[in-house]
Amino acid sequence: MQSSSSLFPVALIATEMAGELHEDVYQLNPGISVDPTVRLAVTRLTDPAWEGQRAPVVLLHSEFHNKRQWLSPRGEGFAALLARYGFDVWMAEMRGHGMSPRNRDWARGHQRLIAQEDLPPIHRFISEQTGRSPVWVGRGLGSRLIAHGIVDNHLLLRHVPGAVFIEPGNPHSHWTEAELSSLERWGLARRDRMRGRARGWGPEDEPALLFRDLYRSQRRCRRSGKHPLYDRLRVIRCPSLVVSMGEDDEARQFAGALGGQIRQTLLSHRYDEDMLRDLKGNGIPVAMQNDVRAWLDEACRAMDTSPVEQIL
Repeated sequence: MQSSSSLFPVALIATEMAGELHEDVYQLNPGISVDPTVRLAVTRLTDPAWEGQRAPVVLLHSEFHNKRQWLSPRGEGFAALLARYGFDVWMAEMRGHGMSPRNRDWARGHQRLIAQEDLPPIHRFISEQTGRSPVWVGRGLGSRLIAHGIVDNHLLLRHVPGAVFIEPGNPHSHWTEAELSSLERWGLARRDRMRGRARGWGPEDEPALLFRDLYRSQRRCRRSGKHPLYDRLRVIRCPSLVVSMGEDDEARQFAGALGGQIRQTLLSHRYDEDMLRDLKGNGIPVAMQNDVRAWLDEACRAMDTSPVEQIL
């Protein structure tokens, strides 16, 4: 099945139902990578019962996960919550995750490469389909990829109207380091992937090179205090929300490094233990999901969206 796009080849590869919600899965072939086998899956989720305008929002999953981090097959999770509140929800999946096939050079993927080659065409395609620039929401590594994309790409820097960074981490360490022995970290140079399912980290694998690059940046930051991403976060001036589900200081540090006038935080200490245990669909407490949704609703109303012609 072909989908209409004037940007690059796009195929509508699946239409499904998640409860009463509609899922349309598109496969994009942007054609800008040196690897011609790169294909990106983006799923559009809408509530057919909603009759008003829909503000587009892109959700980007964390490491070792796919779109099911946001949406269960039954139609539960944060993506479903947004769709039922009238958002035009798009779930992007990284190379080799979910319905994005593993490309020829998948094992050579690293943060800046993925952010520079994959996020801009996703943004352009969604802008073309909706007529509006989407707000981006990322979790974990997805947050860092969004930040890399905005910092390194003039299109995203100019046209992303808002961003939500959920658990973006810190410049000095990554949670996987505590899970790996020194021997395992040293052995990454001889492996092509880190297996998420084998370790109980998630259903997907990640390129070992991605984490070698990540750990290298962290060692450099611990030695010199300089970091290739955090030192440039100040150029991100769109309205932003940084969300913590446990490490409040990390969220404060990340928000403080951003350059926009609207830099808000949603910290775990605001919620009692019962609220934090009330998880639904994707591991994000229900009370926190509602607060992020409320921020998106208010932010989207206040945003002056760029004309789609300028973006395309």
